[in-house]
Parts: sequence; structure tokens; C-alpha cells
Amino acid sequence: MYERPFPPQQPSPQGPPPPHPYQPHPYQGAPQPSQGAPQPSQGAPHPYAPQPAAQSPYAPPAAAARIPDEARPLRRWGALLLDGLLALTAAYVALNSADHAGLPALQTCYAVAGAGFGLSFLNQVLLTRIAGASLGKFAVRTRVIRETDASRPRLPRLFRRWLGGYLFIVIWIIAACFELEDDPEDFCGVRLVRYKDLRALVPAYGR
Repeated sequence: MYERPFPPQQPSPQGPPPPHPYQPHPYQGAPQPSQGAPQPSQGAPHPYAPQPAAQSPYAPPAAAARIPDEARPLRRWGALLLDGLLALTAAYVALNSADHAGLPALQTCYAVAGAGFGLSFLNQVLLTRIAGASLGKFAVRTRVIRETDASRPRLPRLFRRWLGGYLFIVIWIIAACFELEDDPEDFCGVRLVRYKDLRALVPAYGR
């Protein structure tokens, strides 16, 4: 007897056999989580992610700004004298111009006061705001700074200082006559310092 050969298997016209129920289809992606499973929040941090270190309450405080010492009285008086001479020169020029023009006395007073106070305002307020010092202070190598952070004062502070300067002139004269040890403090919170000391402690000043 001989064995009867089996006929070759022909592919089924219905297509490939269905995939195994426990194996993913080759054309399917990764298995998706079920609809009822909780999804992690996008914004919530991972529970095991490293947390930022909290600042220690015993950390040393930030370093305070280094403020130069106030300039000596000789420099302050020198700057005051030079600025005052500039204002008086402007007033004298206005007086001579009013006399040559034959203006009445009232208009002459207006012209003299306007020239003197106007030049003083431009010199000690606007120029100090732009350059850090007036012409007289430039001559004695000093600068005007704030007492808190050594920065350049702004216009409102400089304007108050300019107005109060006339009162402080009288106070300084009284202090000098009675030989008081301490000079009157500036109520505007500014300080006149040497330019050399300022650049040594605050190199970024004026940049």
C-alpha cells in the first residue's frame, strides 16, 4: 500500500485568518487606556519629581548698597560759593541790561530775579539731574547722590532741595556763628560726596 499524497492547501478566498484575541493587531497602535481609568493631570507635578529647595530662614541678608561718606565742609562751601557767584553774575548782567534799556524799577526787579533764579534752577536742578552735579560741584570734584542707594536724584527731589537750599544757607551761617559741631541735615535725603569716592564704591555710577 502506498500513502496517498495530500493535495496542496490553497489560500482561502476569504482572506487571512483573524488575529488571536490576545495579540494586538500589527496595524494597531499602542494599547489605549480604558475610558474609566483616571488620567494624570497635565499641569500637576509628578509625585516623585524633585522639589525646589526652600530658602533657609538663616540665610545671610543681601548686602546693602555702599554709600560714600559726605564731602568735607570745605568742598561743600566751595561748590555753594561758585554756584552762587554764577547766579549773581546772571543777575548783574540782567541789571545792566535793564538800565541800558531804561526799564521801570518793577520790571528791572523782575528781570534781575528771573535771571538769577533762572540760572540757578538750570544749574542746580536740570544740570544736576542730567550730569549728577552743578557747575560749582563739578569744579570741586563732587557729585550729588541719594543717601539710600547712591543713585542720581530725580527732578522732584532736586527741586525741593533747590528751594530749601536758600533756607539752609541761613542755617549754615547760624551754625558757623555759634560754632555748632554738626551741620544741618539735608531734609531731601541727598548727599554731596567726592567723585573719587563715588567711583571707587559704585563703579557703575553714571553709566
